[in-house]
Amino acid sequence: MDESGQALSDAALCGKSRAGRIANQVLGDSRTLRLWESRHADLVLPVSEQNRRAPQIFALRDIEIRLIHRRALIRYVRQHGIVGEERDRLFSAFYGHMDAVNAVLAEHRQYTLAVSSRLSADHLITVMSDPVSVALLREYESVYDEYFELYCFMVTCSDDSLADAIKVEMLNRKRKVRRAIKRIHSVRPRRCKSSFDRQMLLARSGRYPIRDYMVG
Repeated sequence: MDESGQALSDAALCGKSRAGRIANQVLGDSRTLRLWESRHADLVLPVSEQNRRAPQIFALRDIEIRLIHRRALIRYVRQHGIVGEERDRLFSAFYGHMDAVNAVLAEHRQYTLAVSSRLSADHLITVMSDPVSVALLREYESVYDEYFELYCFMVTCSDDSLADAIKVEMLNRKRKVRRAIKRIHSVRPRRCKSSFDRQMLLARSGRYPIRDYMVG
């Protein structure tokens, strides 16, 4: 958790990015910070339970997958400018009969926590020096975004015939998502003799340069 908290603080210093602004918001609100610390501790527990590099990296990849999912809905709404009744229909597909305002607030809170946790997860993967994970996760986010966009369009579509046509393509993308997950779970990290603790020691001493881990 010490490294996670440091990653969040470092991001807050670069407040011009969206992630930096969110980090500032989390750090500036004690209630939100406590909530993030609690949920993030549960999230990274599988990593802390491992004592070898490869299992740690596989656990970090699983965390990244979950965080991609938790950010997806708000990202979709922002990218496509979804507002009004269309936004209400979209959120009802995920939250059922919950009041639309409360649903948006709940989802935005999840998004805020997920962005904050991803800052930490990205940082840890960078420290572990595994470009294989970076490439696999970038690929996964791309195919998942394509699938999720089609899914959201399908559940809000008022034309049944169009929705059925979209569903066919959406299922094709879903299969791609599953194949990408299999690669994430099977492709071994790049070989490196250094442990996480060793990597962090070198980073703190200045002998190992931590690259930029910010996300937009």
